[in-house]
Amino acid sequence: MLVRFKFSNFKCFRDEAVLSMVASKYKSDDKVGNTFKTDYYSLLKSAAVYGANASGKTKLFQAFDFMRDVVLSSDKQSDGWQEKYAPFKLSTVSTKESSVFEVVFILEGLQYRYGFELNGNEIITEWLFRKKQREIELLYRDAEGISYSSEAFNDKVAGNLIEAKMVRKDTLFLTALSAWNDSLASKIRGWFSNCRVLSASTSPLMGYSISKMDTPLKDSMLKLMQASDIDIEDMQLNEVPVETLPDEIKRLLPSKALDGKVYNGVHTVHKIYDELKLSCGTTMFSLENDESYGTNRLFALSAPILDALNNGSVLWIDEIDNGLHAELLESLVRLFHNEKTNPKNAQLIINTHSISLIDDLSLYRRDQLYLTEKNCYGESVLIPVSDFSGLRPNSKLGTLYKEGRFGGVPYLNGFNKLEF
Repeated sequence: MLVRFKFSNFKCFRDEAVLSMVASKYKSDDKVGNTFKTDYYSLLKSAAVYGANASGKTKLFQAFDFMRDVVLSSDKQSDGWQEKYAPFKLSTVSTKESSVFEVVFILEGLQYRYGFELNGNEIITEWLFRKKQREIELLYRDAEGISYSSEAFNDKVAGNLIEAKMVRKDTLFLTALSAWNDSLASKIRGWFSNCRVLSASTSPLMGYSISKMDTPLKDSMLKLMQASDIDIEDMQLNEVPVETLPDEIKRLLPSKALDGKVYNGVHTVHKIYDELKLSCGTTMFSLENDESYGTNRLFALSAPILDALNNGSVLWIDEIDNGLHAELLESLVRLFHNEKTNPKNAQLIINTHSISLIDDLSLYRRDQLYLTEKNCYGESVLIPVSDFSGLRPNSKLGTLYKEGRFGGVPYLNGFNKLEF
C-alpha cells in the first residue's frame, strides 16, 4: 500500500514533488469505495494526474520507476541505474546537485519510510524507518558508514557485508541484503517489484498479457474484454511449431522453449452469421492485425490491471486514455473503487487528459486529483487539487480545470497567429 512518494532533482522536476495517497478528512470528499482504512490512516484507492503536454506527468511516473529500478537492480554489475539517471538539466546548479527519492508504504500492517540520495555515480545516503506508535530507525548509511538494527536485519549477513566491504558505492545496502536473502530486505524489495509502471506505448505490454493467456488469469481477461462491449467470443494463443521457425529465431529462444510451445500472437474468436442473421459458426481474427488499436490497448492493459486487483499492488499507468473511450476508462477506474472487484485494496495511479473523468461528481474526490505545471524556467511542479480553496462539493472539476481555474492547461493563443 502506497502512502506517499516524493522526489527532487529528476528530469523536469527540480524542487521536491510529493504525491500523497492519504485521504483528507473533509466530509464533502466522502465517496463510497474510494478509500480504505489502515491502522495509521485512510488511504486512497486511486489518483489521477492532469496537466498540459510536456508539463511533467510522464516524468512523475518515470521518477517512481527509476526509484524502483535502483532498488531492484543496483546490485547488478551491468546495465546500471546510472544510464537512466537524469537530474534537472536547465540549471547550472542542479546538474551538480544530488537527487533524492523517498517512499512511505505499508507492508504486512507496518509502515515503512525508505529513501536514498544519489548522484550520477554513487549512493550518497540511504535510510529506512519503521513506524508503530513512533518511528524508529532501522538503517542509515552515509559517507561515515552503515548502521542498522540487528533486530530488523540478519546480523550475520549485514555484518559480513559491511566488514568485507561488499557493498559497492553504487549499490543500495537494502538491495545487497536482499541478494543475500535477508528476510526484511527481501520483503521490501518484493514490494517494489510488485509495483508496476506502464508506459503509454502498447507494445511492451502485449508480451506480458500474452504470457498470461496460458494461465488461469485468461478467463478474467476475456471477461474484462467482453464487459467492454467488444464482440469477442473467446481468445486463443496462436501456437507455432518450433520446427517451422527460422534457425536465426531458434537461436534467440531459451533452450526450454525448443522442447515446449512457442506463440507468436493471439487470435480472437467472433461469431459469423448466415443470410438470416443467425449465428452459424465462428471465425478467427488476428488480434494484432484485425482488431482495433483500442482493443489491442485494452488487451495489453488487462493482465496488469487484473494482477494488481488480485494481489493488492500499486499500478501506475501513463496516458491511460490512449486508445480508450472515456466511459470505458471510467469503468476501469471504478474497478479499483469497488470492494467486490478490489478486495485487497490495490491502488491505481494514472495520468490522463480525459476531462470527463473529473466532471463525473461520483468518480473522484478532490484529494485524488493532482496537476502538473511547468514554469518559464522549465521547472515542473506537482499540485494537489485539494490545495485550492473555495471549491464547492458539487463543483464540476473538469469544467473548472478546462477554464484554467487550477492551471495545468496549455496556453494556445499562439495558434491564432500562426501562418504557413
